[in-house]
Amino acid sequence: MKKWIIPAALVLMLTGSSAAAINASPANHSAAKQKIGKTSSIDGPVYTLDLKRFGVYNDGTHADSTTNGINAALRWAQANGYKTLQIPDGTYLISKGIKEADPDARINMVSNMTLLLSDKTVLQKETNGFEIYSVIYLGPDVTNAVIKGGTLRGDRDTHDYSQKGPGLDGTHEWGDGIFTEGPQNVVIDGVKILNFTGDGIETGGAAIYGQYITSKDVETGGIDDNGNPIPQKGKVRSNNYNVENFSNPIYQNAHYRNLMMWLPNGVTGYYDLFYYRKDGSFIKAEKNQHFNSTWGYSHIPQDADYFRVVFNANSTKNVNVNRMSVAVTENMTIQNCDIGFNRRQGITVGATDNLQIINNRIHDISGTDPQSGIDIEPGFYPAIHTLIKGNQFNNNVIQMVLSYGGDATVTDNYFGPGGQFSVNPSYIGALVQNNTFDHTDVDAFGNTQFLQNKLISSSAKFEGGLNVTVDGIDGTDSSVGFTQTVKNGIQASNLSFKSSSNSTSTGGISVDGMPITLTNITLKENNSFSGNGNSQNAYNNLTLTNTPEMSLPAGVYTNATSSNGVFELNNPGKTVLNKWRFNDSTLYTYSLNTQATIQNSTFTYTKDLTGPTIVALQAKAINVLNNTFTDITKVKADHAIIQIGRDYSATDPTSIYAASVKGNTIQAKVNREGIDTINGGKAAPPYDIENNTLINTTLHLKASDINKNNQIIKP
Repeated sequence: MKKWIIPAALVLMLTGSSAAAINASPANHSAAKQKIGKTSSIDGPVYTLDLKRFGVYNDGTHADSTTNGINAALRWAQANGYKTLQIPDGTYLISKGIKEADPDARINMVSNMTLLLSDKTVLQKETNGFEIYSVIYLGPDVTNAVIKGGTLRGDRDTHDYSQKGPGLDGTHEWGDGIFTEGPQNVVIDGVKILNFTGDGIETGGAAIYGQYITSKDVETGGIDDNGNPIPQKGKVRSNNYNVENFSNPIYQNAHYRNLMMWLPNGVTGYYDLFYYRKDGSFIKAEKNQHFNSTWGYSHIPQDADYFRVVFNANSTKNVNVNRMSVAVTENMTIQNCDIGFNRRQGITVGATDNLQIINNRIHDISGTDPQSGIDIEPGFYPAIHTLIKGNQFNNNVIQMVLSYGGDATVTDNYFGPGGQFSVNPSYIGALVQNNTFDHTDVDAFGNTQFLQNKLISSSAKFEGGLNVTVDGIDGTDSSVGFTQTVKNGIQASNLSFKSSSNSTSTGGISVDGMPITLTNITLKENNSFSGNGNSQNAYNNLTLTNTPEMSLPAGVYTNATSSNGVFELNNPGKTVLNKWRFNDSTLYTYSLNTQATIQNSTFTYTKDLTGPTIVALQAKAINVLNNTFTDITKVKADHAIIQIGRDYSATDPTSIYAASVKGNTIQAKVNREGIDTINGGKAAPPYDIENNTLINTTLHLKASDINKNNQIIKP
């Protein structure tokens, strides 16, 4: 006998080479796939439960009799051709049972059946002290089931939390309203699921068949793209068709006709699968499969009779890999439900393929971690193809977390107030689109598309890895931070931030890390750029209106418009401002590390400014090239338009180590200084002042400066 230790305390006992079906551990969160809303009834005859005949009570008493009676009625209705079991109004006490996860202390759903509850029908869990329980259970053999209407209520407020189940931690976090272990074609529609010690709904799976591939089952070498064995260094392939064939009767069930590898020993990286017919003809290959099946599993072709697998290994010694067939919760829809006041989660997604969560209200989840409205966090099974659409998430400690799994669409949802929305680095393929985040903070790391979302008094942080796209944020009193860890791993565009009326909170965009490109950025009122930036960053098409004073991150800015702004150029690295339209805005530097270039831009002033348009107080190098300055105010100014050096610092040690002012046109309505370098300081190098046209403006330069081809024109 061999024992498999599975991360969620799941234990599978093997005899010889075959495995018995096993149940998902309560600690093993659940997963999912995709479609769009489903009908919520199964056509056919309706049987209204005869309470007396089946020994059922609707007054909240006789829990054991009531539970046994409803289960008996379900089985009887199924056997007699009914498609719906309707439960009359009343409160039905569901037994606490005599042990953890007692199968006799829950409603065990059957196939091809609708369980129909009215608005006045309540299934109430009997007060208990067990860590694991459920009110309704759907196992791997259940297909085509609907649960519609009514209320499922847990015993959260009266539960005995002092007990501790065998092998458990005493957290009492697995008391569920609905628990699934791999059914197919399920709809949960319009159900209230409230006050459970664990989750409103937990979706899981079951291991159906398992077998170890060991050193005796492999040989050195690989397999080519045509399915032929080849010599290949660093590869081992399976050699025993009897071990890897599909003759087991379980494969006659399409739901179980899948394959995944788990618990690798003596091998590394990914693995490749090759499928064949019994005559040896090759069907297809599925390469680069994950040992952690969180991101998917292989569906066995209908005409396949056996497979071979290729692992990365230098030797056949110590090879020990588990191959599995599983039942995941497949083709399930949760819609129009009210799921709230549960301790651990609203919905845990832990073993699903094609799960839709549509038009639900998921709220007030708190009490024991993770405390999330929805948590996609499989440990053993795949969690793939999830649609989360049109839901309201309110007052959850965590609104949603996508921890592991892949291919989720999160669209048209409202999140708030409070809580957090997270896409973790291990999640592959999240599309987050057209959502509203209200006082809800977002963290996303890699493999995420964040499109056309609205932020209200919220922050969003994008850290990361490859394949992050952020396009279309409408932010109010909100902020977004980008920390790039892989060059150009994040692409961001169409980001707009404004302030609500009378708001004093600050927001905007911060940028740090490796090179990134931001395009089409609008910042208004209390919103600004911040962060260190990077000399290789590109910021294209900015509009800055009435923004606060800000220190621009390093990088290259192209095509920007600023109205009533004050900009510091102080971050390490190079900053280039190219093709800006400055309206009543000023620039200054006061860092010895500053390397700034302002070029091909226009500066227009319609009101008196309190200081120079550009002033370099400290700089490693500042270049002002080919710009046009137009001062149309009628006030006599006592400061220059461009000033190199701090006021009254002519005899102080220089803080401007290089300056170039070339090719500019500087014009004023009232005569004033155009370029002033006189305060460059002691030991200042010659500053290069060339080819400028000064209209009604003058030069005030150090004697050592290069004064060349400057034209002064008096009106």
